[in-house]
Amino acid sequence: MSKKLLLINPWIYDFTAYDLWGKPLGLLYLAGFLRRFGFDVSLIDCLDKYAEPPFPKVKKYGIGPFKRTEIPKPEILQHVPRKFARYGISEELFIQKLKENSDADAVLVTSIMTYWYLGVKRVVELVRTHLPDVPVILGGIYATLLPEHAKRVIRPDYIITGPGEIKTLNLLSDLFSLNIPADQLPKTLDDYPYPAFDLLNHPDYLIIMTARGCPYNCSFCAQKKISMPFTQRQPQKVVEEMVSHYHRFKLRDFAFYDDALFIAKKKHIQVILQGLIESRLPFRLHTPNGLFIRFIDRELADLMYRSNFKTIRLSYETTNESRWQDMYSKVSNEAMVQAVENLKQAGYRARDIEAYVIMGLPGQTLEEVVASIIFVNNLGVVVRLASFSPIHGTVEFDRAVQAGLIPEDMDPLLTNKTIFSMRNPTISYETLRKIRKFAAIMNEAAKNEIALFNNEKLGLAVKKVVREMQ
Repeated sequence: MSKKLLLINPWIYDFTAYDLWGKPLGLLYLAGFLRRFGFDVSLIDCLDKYAEPPFPKVKKYGIGPFKRTEIPKPEILQHVPRKFARYGISEELFIQKLKENSDADAVLVTSIMTYWYLGVKRVVELVRTHLPDVPVILGGIYATLLPEHAKRVIRPDYIITGPGEIKTLNLLSDLFSLNIPADQLPKTLDDYPYPAFDLLNHPDYLIIMTARGCPYNCSFCAQKKISMPFTQRQPQKVVEEMVSHYHRFKLRDFAFYDDALFIAKKKHIQVILQGLIESRLPFRLHTPNGLFIRFIDRELADLMYRSNFKTIRLSYETTNESRWQDMYSKVSNEAMVQAVENLKQAGYRARDIEAYVIMGLPGQTLEEVVASIIFVNNLGVVVRLASFSPIHGTVEFDRAVQAGLIPEDMDPLLTNKTIFSMRNPTISYETLRKIRKFAAIMNEAAKNEIALFNNEKLGLAVKKVVREMQ
C-alpha cells in the first residue's frame, strides 16, 4: 500500500501580498517527483483564490489579489502604521481540509520569504492539533536560509535545506523503510517529472523553469544558498513541456521563473522561443523576475515579440555606476538604452516595458533613487520600484549589520521589505512613501508616452524640490 503524503503551501502573513504569478513551484515539482516513486500525494494550497467565496477579481493574464483577512499585528511590528493580514483561505477551511487528509503518513510544508514564517508557524500548529501523530517535514527558502530559527520557532520533526527532491525521498525512504533503486534517480534536470499542476484548483496561469540556480553573485540575492549550481535544461524539452501543459490545461499564460533566463541565449532561450513560435499555439509569456538587459540584442528582442512576450521586466536597479560594481550587477546605462531601443525596434512600445529600480539600500541617497526613476522615465519605460529587504546570508545583510542598521540575530519579521526602510537613516519612511507616489505619477506619464524630465534643467530642478521634501 502506497504511503500518503500531504503537501501544504502556507498562508502569507504580511502588510500586503498579491498574486503576481505566484505558485509553489518547488512543492509542485516535489509532488510530481514523489508520485514517480509510488507516493499518494495531495495538496492544501492556503493561497488558493478559488477555494471559498468571495472569489477574487482576477486581472489580465491571471494575476490578482489574494483573499485578505485582517489580524492583530505581532508585538514586534506594533510600531508600523499599517494593518496586518492573513492572505489566503480561512482557518476553518484549512482545518476541514486537514481532517479530510487525516490518513496522511507525513506532512510536507514549504516556506518562502523568511519574514513570512508566521504563516508557516500557524500551519504547523494546526497540523500538530489535528494530525498529532503525523511527522512534519519543513523545506523551502526560509528553512534553507534560517534552519536554526525554523527548528526553534516552527519545531518541525525534520528540516530539508536546499534543493529538496532527492533529500526528501531519502528521508521518506528511511522513515518508512522503503527501497528506492538508485538507477531511478534523475541524472539531469530533464529527468525530473513535470510539476504536478493538476493539484492546483482552477489555475489561471502556469509557471515554467528552464534552469535552476544563477551564475551571478549579486550582493542582495541569496539564490546560490537556495538552489543548486546553475544548470540549464535542454531547450527542446522546455518547449515540449509547455506544449504538453497547454493541451492539458488549456491555459495560454506562462510565467518564466528563471533567475537567469537569457544566459547562453543562442543555445537556450532563443531556441525555446523559436520552438514556441513554430508550435503556432497562442502562448502569452511573462517574466516576474528581472531580465538581464545586456543580452537583449535585436535578434532576441525580435524573438520575444514574435513569441508573444507580454510582460517584460528589465533588471536595471540603479543609475549609479559605482553601485553596479559594488552590487556585482550586470547593467549599465548604455545597455539599458540599447535594450529598450532593440525592444522598440522589434515592435514593443516603450510603455509596455517595465524596469526594476531598487530603493532603500543601506547608504543609498534620495538623489540616486530619483535619478534612476527619471532615467527610466526618459526612456518611456514604466518604473517598478523594488524595496530593499536584507536577506540572511547575503552581502547586503552583512553590510546592514556592520552599519549598525540591524542586529545579526534580528527577528526575520523586521527584514520585511515593507518596513525595513523605517530603519534607513538616509531616507525617511515618509520620504520613501512620497517616492512611490512620484514614481506612480511618472508611470502615468510613461503610459501616455510623455517623458516628463528629459530636459536637463527641469530634471535638476525636480531633484532639488524632491530633496526639500524630506
